[in-house]
Amino acid sequence: MTRLRRDELRRLEGHRINLALADGSRIDDCELVAVDRGPDGQVWVHANGADAFVPLSQVADAWETARSSRA
Repeated sequence: MTRLRRDELRRLEGHRINLALADGSRIDDCELVAVDRGPDGQVWVHANGADAFVPLSQVADAWETARSSRA
């Protein structure tokens, strides 16, 4: 993950996101708690009542979830 992409990911801390992982799996609609600032960092997400720590090297893509509009 490039430094620019890591900085973009940090801006999503506290938001609900989807993660695509290098192995083809996904973690959808989780809260991005924190992005580790270390060189071999990890992403801390909270999903389905549990915390998960994912190495940045395994994150293929990340994006903010679409917000549902309520009328």
